[in-house]
Amino acid sequence: MRMQATLLRTVPELEGQLPRIRTPRGPCLTLKDGTLTVWDQDLRPLRHVPTRLPSGARLLDARADLSALVAAVDGGLRIVADTAHPNAAAIAVAADSATFITPNRLVVTSPGAPAEGRSFSEFHRVLLMDLEGVVLDEHQVEVDAASAHALAHPTDPAVLCDFVMGQDGNVLTVIRAEDDALTLREVLPAEEFVNRGFSPDGTRVLLPPYPMDPRCAVIATWPELVPVARLDVQAELPEVEIGIDLWGGFLDDESVLLLATEQGPIVATADLRDAALVPMVGLAEVNDGEGFMEMVAPLSSDRFAGVVWKNGTRQTTVWRLERV
Repeated sequence: MRMQATLLRTVPELEGQLPRIRTPRGPCLTLKDGTLTVWDQDLRPLRHVPTRLPSGARLLDARADLSALVAAVDGGLRIVADTAHPNAAAIAVAADSATFITPNRLVVTSPGAPAEGRSFSEFHRVLLMDLEGVVLDEHQVEVDAASAHALAHPTDPAVLCDFVMGQDGNVLTVIRAEDDALTLREVLPAEEFVNRGFSPDGTRVLLPPYPMDPRCAVIATWPELVPVARLDVQAELPEVEIGIDLWGGFLDDESVLLLATEQGPIVATADLRDAALVPMVGLAEVNDGEGFMEMVAPLSSDRFAGVVWKNGTRQTTVWRLERV
């Protein structure tokens, strides 16, 4: 798929970060100094929502209509159940992710306490909470020194969650909630993939490779999590020097965005055919011929955000894709 990316703008307000993009057609969100900001497909601010949260609060998730949100604050959670009347519930759980699995239920992940004589957690708690912070159900996932990255399904009461363990790999888990009870299922245990994006219709998920073996990305079906398409850059894109990075997602139902590590974006069809590195017009304006694209995320069918790294600094940028 021969495409070209043209620089549209830099976004200094985002300070070298990507906004939170909950679902393929969901809003782009950030939380800074207690204000929730909604961004359009060119990463221009559309709306500001005061939350009364402290300046250091870190956004974990929000409802699509922005009527509720959850944030991490000083080793605990703050749940704002009604942003029109933002009185946050304070929960003493040191969460690394919290996701609205239904409008009134959250899936929260939190590292367990280290065992005696250990300096790291050997498990993660997975909690189902209501918006008052009441724990309705709890499970544990046996993972060492992990951090969680949760991806909400666009329509199902389900979350696809990575438990990343550094050099020890990743545990990919489907978390479901039904009748205020959780079920957990590990998927693809024999392979190392990370969750990066559902298709807009929710029938497929893009799984880039874990960095220990960056050669292949797959598309898997939902809810079965059966790989149905695979891109092997070593065989199909020999110009990719290092491999496929962690970042990307569905641009639309027909195409996906990936990232070649320390090179640039890759665009392919939704079945990972016709993959090609994308030339970037205007990159030298951002990095002066040095540095590289460190992170990418789709914004629409023909837009993506990219974080450019240069000499220890990061800059958020917006790019337009077009066929050539």
